[in-house]
Amino acid sequence: MKYLGKKEKDKELNSPGPNVKDNLTAFVDEVSSRVGSSGARLPIAGVMPQSVHRDFALSCARKIMCFSGNGCGTCPACSAWSKTEHPDLLLFGNLGEPPGIRDCRKLWEELSLKPIASRKRVAVIHSAHRLSLPAANSLLKITEETPSTGALILLLEEDVLIPTLRSRLRIFQFREGERPGSDGRPVPSGIFEFVKWIGKTRKVDPKVLAVEIQCWVEHFLSREDPSRASDLDTIRLLAEKGKLTTPMVQDLVLSSLEGEVRFEELLGDNW
Repeated sequence: MKYLGKKEKDKELNSPGPNVKDNLTAFVDEVSSRVGSSGARLPIAGVMPQSVHRDFALSCARKIMCFSGNGCGTCPACSAWSKTEHPDLLLFGNLGEPPGIRDCRKLWEELSLKPIASRKRVAVIHSAHRLSLPAANSLLKITEETPSTGALILLLEEDVLIPTLRSRLRIFQFREGERPGSDGRPVPSGIFEFVKWIGKTRKVDPKVLAVEIQCWVEHFLSREDPSRASDLDTIRLLAEKGKLTTPMVQDLVLSSLEGEVRFEELLGDNW
C-alpha cells in the first residue's frame, strides 16, 4: 500500500449507537458488493460518518481488486492483502486531512500503472469534502477518463463537492433507514408525467426533493449523459442548502430535462 501525502494518524472517533452501527455495516456491505461486481467502472464517492471511512474504503477496495469481484479470499489479488495493506492500494491524504493539489495531480500517473496483483489499482481520497477548489478541479479529468487499470474512491462526511466533479461520480450516501443507491421515482418521461410529479411534490420540502433529484443524477450518469446530470446536481445542491423554494426547484428541473437552459451561465457560482 502506498501513501501519498502525510502518514495516516490514529484518532479517537466517536462510535455511533448500536442501531446506527448495524445500518452502517449493512450500507458498507451493500455498496462494496455493488461496486465490486461492476469493477467500479465509474469513480465512486461515499458520504457517511468518518468513523466508517476506513472500513468502507477497504471493503470496496477488496472487492474491486478481486478478480471475481466478491472478495473471494483465494485469487492473487485477495492473497496479496496483508491486514489493511495491499501493493495496489493507494491512499491520498488521511482521516480529517485531504490531499493537496500536487498529490491529486499524481492520480493519473499512479492509476495508469499496471496492477501488481489485482484486476485494478485502487486510489482512495480521504476527506474529499475538504478538498481545496484547485485540488477538486485537478480531479476533473481523471474522474471523466479514469484509466482502465484503476478505480477511484472518494470519502466524504458531507455531500459538498463542486457540481462539475460530483456529476462525474457515482454517489453513495448513508441515510438512516434508506437503502444505498435507491432508485426512487423514475425521471418524468414527458410533460404529462412531469405535471403529475409537480402535483405530487408541490408541498414537499425542497430538501426532500433534493434526495429524489439525486437518484435522477445517477440515472443520467448511468446513461452517460454527464451534462444533464451536472445540471440536475446543481439544482439538487441548491435545494439541499435551502436556496430554492419548491416551485423554483420544479421549474429548474423542467428546464434541465428539456435542455433549454445553460445552467452554468444562469446560476454562476451560486451553488
